[in-house]
Amino acid sequence: MTMRQFKRVDILGCPFDAASYDETVGAIRNSVLTSSRLQVVPGSIDFVMKTRRDPVFARELRRADLVIADGVPIVWAASMLKDPLRGRVSGTDLVWSCAQITEETGRPMALVGGEERITGLAAVRMRERHPGAQIHVIPTPFPLGEKESIEVVDNIRALNAGIVLVALGAPRQERWIQANLEKCGASVGIGIGSAFDIISGDKPRAPRFMRDNGFEWLHRLLLEPGRLGRRYIIEDSPFIYQLAVELLKRKFTMKGGLHEEI
Repeated sequence: MTMRQFKRVDILGCPFDAASYDETVGAIRNSVLTSSRLQVVPGSIDFVMKTRRDPVFARELRRADLVIADGVPIVWAASMLKDPLRGRVSGTDLVWSCAQITEETGRPMALVGGEERITGLAAVRMRERHPGAQIHVIPTPFPLGEKESIEVVDNIRALNAGIVLVALGAPRQERWIQANLEKCGASVGIGIGSAFDIISGDKPRAPRFMRDNGFEWLHRLLLEPGRLGRRYIIEDSPFIYQLAVELLKRKFTMKGGLHEEI
């Protein structure tokens, strides 16, 4: 793991690093060029709520080198908590930048997980935009257990890949990267969730105004209510209440209000 480069901010127990988009891309490029290890985690409200339910996942995220805010609401929350981040770092945009870094450095990039047809289409789209990029889809069996991972790791190592993008869903993709990045011989590992679906064209991306104003989740919910309804409505919505409680707690603590009421 690399030395910490950016200020780390706590949002309801979930760590985020105050790195801009350009700084994140620079850290990835530097790790590929220097063959140093870097785990990048694009995190969202869903990550915050998962860490609150799963202390093990919270510890795993704290071990990650770079946890970035892949969502405007996280940036807003950090500002309200008076511990600002440096803007949103979109995981989908980051995949495109990784393709560019792959083209620039000549180190191949490996794509792990996702539906093989979709992942293959995503690779085609990236090669179309960056013709010099060596982008390889690694066949990924499901479930991806320890035995199956050995073959995946061997395939990545044989490529001498610089970057590994993993689409297994959180927290599986983050755990897989922490367990296998060094074995792969790759420099950078990033869990990218549903980015392959968007890049391939299989699912439309939210319009810019929705992305910029914190409503990308609503676009995704309308597209896939059956799959995402429980996550967004039941599992993630308490974030607003818990953030409000934390803000009130800090307000009363700063003003001594708690002591006055006692």
